[in-house]
Amino acid sequence: MKNEGESFKMNLRSFQLSDCEKVTNLLKEVLSDTCFKKTIKVFSKQLSYDSELVIIAENDSEVAGVIIGSIENKQGLFILVEDPSYTHNEVGKKMVKKLRERFVQRKVKEMNVTMHDIQIEESHQIDSVCS
Repeated sequence: MKNEGESFKMNLRSFQLSDCEKVTNLLKEVLSDTCFKKTIKVFSKQLSYDSELVIIAENDSEVAGVIIGSIENKQGLFILVEDPSYTHNEVGKKMVKKLRERFVQRKVKEMNVTMHDIQIEESHQIDSVCS
């Protein structure tokens, strides 16, 4: 977690195998148990299909967020989870922009999002993995 007053040097990059534990811990911390179980299945499945659609936001070696993208029928779907301590640093917005670039390369026509916000303990959903 980021401490108040610390500078934020975000790096966006594709998922690496060494991220697995940190991403799993972030998902456990932010999501409800039911949602975690469903999201971890989507995450595992996506890694086997196209790991380039799983993007990590990191500050130094700390995972600040993850976006898990997938494509179905030329439609881009994604789940966005960020560490609550990075909420005001536009982490989610930057991850969505990066994933959108990758969707465009794959000729995706439409994007839908599932976003979880621990601070208000509810999901903002267009296409939900947790419903």
